[in-house]
Amino acid sequence: MKKVSLLALMLVPFAANAAGTYYSGYTGVYQSPQSPYAAQTYASRQSGYANRYNTSSSYTSRYNTGTQNAGAQRATTGTATTGATTQNTASNARTGFWLDAGITHQIGQWHMEMNQSGSILSYDNLAWNVFDLSAGYAFNAGNTTLQFDAGLQYGMQWGESPMYDDDISNGGFLVTTWVDANNNNNVIGDQIGHAMSIGTSQGGNMLGFNVGFGLTDIFKIGNVTFTPSIGYRYLKYKVETENNYGLSVDTTACFQVDGSDEIQCDPAIVVNLSDGKQQIIWRGDINDSMDVPGNATSINTGSTYYYHQPGVSHSYETTWAGPYIAMDMNYLINQNNSVNGRIEFGFPGYASTGDQPYRFDWAHPKSVEDEAGMFSAFHFGAGANWVTAITDSVALSLGVTYDYYTVGDVDAKTYLNGNFYTDWYNQILNSDPWLGDETAMLNPDGGDATAINIKNLESECPGWVCSTSGEIESFYKSLGVRVGINAKF
Repeated sequence: MKKVSLLALMLVPFAANAAGTYYSGYTGVYQSPQSPYAAQTYASRQSGYANRYNTSSSYTSRYNTGTQNAGAQRATTGTATTGATTQNTASNARTGFWLDAGITHQIGQWHMEMNQSGSILSYDNLAWNVFDLSAGYAFNAGNTTLQFDAGLQYGMQWGESPMYDDDISNGGFLVTTWVDANNNNNVIGDQIGHAMSIGTSQGGNMLGFNVGFGLTDIFKIGNVTFTPSIGYRYLKYKVETENNYGLSVDTTACFQVDGSDEIQCDPAIVVNLSDGKQQIIWRGDINDSMDVPGNATSINTGSTYYYHQPGVSHSYETTWAGPYIAMDMNYLINQNNSVNGRIEFGFPGYASTGDQPYRFDWAHPKSVEDEAGMFSAFHFGAGANWVTAITDSVALSLGVTYDYYTVGDVDAKTYLNGNFYTDWYNQILNSDPWLGDETAMLNPDGGDATAINIKNLESECPGWVCSTSGEIESFYKSLGVRVGINAKF
């Protein structure tokens, strides 16, 4: 027996967290002209100080500050109002500055699958502590009130989170194809590599910002006011894996156990024979043992081994950035309390750069890069807040947030170490039996399979960069709890 296409694994590209969150503030709504200004509490004095959402990790607060006296001013301007409807004109619009800050604790999951290489990478129970700061301004423009807002957030990973890298349940990678040494057309079978590793992720970080533009309280249904807006959101996070434990297993023949759905595969046992040839052995039947030829000189298990990486084994930096549309909703409970909600739909682009240990030389420059343009990904965000007044100009908020990012058919690039393969190629070329005869070494019939594959790899991956279309599918989701404080001016 002999082996061909030893390097198919090198053609396999790999790729590689947290998202924004929402919290809303408090909302001032119509007050009866019979309510004197001096008797009003914070929620009414804000004159429509609309505490719109902040995403604790990516959604910035849109707390609009009102400068008018909703009761006294409407009484003097003669604006017609009822308990169920409010005339939306410049005379009763919410205007002014607002400032908001808060801390959110999020639990998230980042999961990605590689279609052709058959691999799954997942960071589960990612915990983040995120600080956010945002500000905005609302002003009258004719019969409409416009608002601008901007926010910044910074997050740090909290505690340890598990990571698993699964090349077993979602497939495997071709290591080599075995053929009959006496008949190259007689293919015996493929040797498939499988691996599973589990590590610890800690010390990650995230950075995000957003800018938005909206029409304040553009319409009202009952006691709920609605503010549509558009904007741009950017989120970038980095996670690393340390103390990674794994098992690599090369398999050959697979069998289905009689009477069940269980599949068993033999490990790749390679026998070196006295005549210089190699033979792979496995069970002819699931109950048979493996017979070693009598002229065997040595036996090895190929790539079947256990490993431990105490340092950084995986490192990924991922960005979601693009436009969004959103709708804020504000409901006043009483003069001191309100409930807010937000729904956001985003259409970001996606980019992820990875440094991981799947190169044959285990070096760690940039290993993989995955990119999809703007509008290729989708983001859904939602949140709700309860807001209560502390003073006439300061309020406390408590809320929950949810985010879901997803993208598919992302193009992937794998960056190979050209020096490593070139040195390997030259070593084969200058060794026995080729002794510098490159033509004979690259002869498809009788040449060196490893050298041939290196040459093909160089041709298929210009500049030692291998490209694969539609390789990556990925999602990130998070659930958070936020506490914040905001003020109007």
